[in-house]
Amino acid sequence: MINLENLTEEQKNELKRQFAEEEAEKEQERNQRIKEYKDLVDECVMKGIQKAKYVSEMIANEKKEIQDMFKTLIALKAEMYGLRDNQQSNTFTTSDGNYSITLGYRVIDSFDDTVHTGIAKAKNYINRILKDENKELQKVLDLLLKKDKNGNLKASRVIELERIALEIGDEELTDGVRIIKEAWKPQKSRTFIEASYKDENGNKINIPLSMTTINEVNYEANNNPANKENTHS
Repeated sequence: MINLENLTEEQKNELKRQFAEEEAEKEQERNQRIKEYKDLVDECVMKGIQKAKYVSEMIANEKKEIQDMFKTLIALKAEMYGLRDNQQSNTFTTSDGNYSITLGYRVIDSFDDTVHTGIAKAKNYINRILKDENKELQKVLDLLLKKDKNGNLKASRVIELERIALEIGDEELTDGVRIIKEAWKPQKSRTFIEASYKDENGNKINIPLSMTTINEVNYEANNNPANKENTHS
């Protein structure tokens, strides 16, 4: 073991130089590994993006083909069974009941800016009943006026709020709910396609049509109609 006290200044400086060189080499190696890692990230991300774009375009094209294929059936179904034009979804099932496809859209709750006036009136009523210590009713009304993650009220809650307002009979609350209801402007979401089939035991199997669900489902290839005919949404 080296005793530093026995070393000359020149020897000590040489040791310091060697230590500094070793640290510099380690830092250089670390920086090189970091660069190689970042280069690999760039390469994988770009390859992943290209594959994702390809899958997205393929799904979009297949989805349009399926929708076009069922347009005539949807029109015939509406005519034969007297369905309303604004029906949100249509389901078609094979005669043996083993295969089924649903096409449609979902409604997203949306309100125009006047909803804030209605909410303010309803809140004024809630503040007034606080004086009477009607805590239970306050909790109910607060829940019904609670917004979702997108900042919108739920239409189903507005209907319940309207029922309660009519029972209470308070003019300010009733007017606030009326404004909220009139501010409701539902919007259609993107169209969807759902497909399913029954396995050999009669169990319904949903065919995964999104990248987030494909690896969660494991089913036999001979029971997968997607192998016979590509279906995407």
